[in-house]
Amino acid sequence: MSADSKFTLVFNSAEARLQIVCGQQGQLLFSKEIFSPRQGMQILLPAIMDGLEKMSLTLDNIDKIACVRGPGSFTGLRLVLATALGLARAHGFALAGIDYLPALAMDTCTTTDKEIWVITHARRGQIHYQAFRGLSSEGLPHALTAPQADTIENLAAVINARNTATVLLGTGVQKNREFFETQIQNTTLLGERFSHPKPEALLDIAATLEYGDAPIDPLYLRPCDAEENLDYIVSLKGVDPEEARQKLAKLTTSLPEA
Repeated sequence: MSADSKFTLVFNSAEARLQIVCGQQGQLLFSKEIFSPRQGMQILLPAIMDGLEKMSLTLDNIDKIACVRGPGSFTGLRLVLATALGLARAHGFALAGIDYLPALAMDTCTTTDKEIWVITHARRGQIHYQAFRGLSSEGLPHALTAPQADTIENLAAVINARNTATVLLGTGVQKNREFFETQIQNTTLLGERFSHPKPEALLDIAATLEYGDAPIDPLYLRPCDAEENLDYIVSLKGVDPEEARQKLAKLTTSLPEA
């Protein structure tokens, strides 16, 4: 490995598992997976630097950062997207976003011609989901549906109406396994190890992306709990709800100059 070799960092914190991956397509240098749903901010940067140091690398050996952009945990997504943007502005790294549900489908799409439904947990009885079958010409999961947020009951009706053999995977399956076992016809439910993307799959996807200097747009499929309960929250503080909505819109759509 030459001193001027350039590699890609990939971050994923869409769910409770924080993943940090470094390498190129076909060359995984290091991968860290940390179950840290509440301490990601304190862990992320030290973990990056520790991984680079153990491989005798520095940030000078990085030229791109790819981040899983959602759908997923609002806090987790903000953590990695903000960290990536800060590193990019400080070091000139190019940025690109990875959609989470195709990343979860990547490996399974290479092993079956059945419909693959990726289902991730959003909150009690609520899920994010998307269906895939096979790989596209770019080597990425071929999407049959758009990513959506819904209830497990509505999703079961959608899948059963298609009347075809399916494979189900993801944290939404693990959280609601008994429901899917009894309510979905002609299906195979995969285990927990399929509920997070493999580091190699993240690098493969990262190699197909177009990079630039713009911030990565998060992919949110539903409002966060604070937004849904904004009127109640601000009323407790004596703030006008409409004024609060305007301030929130400004804060979430504007970005300070570099």
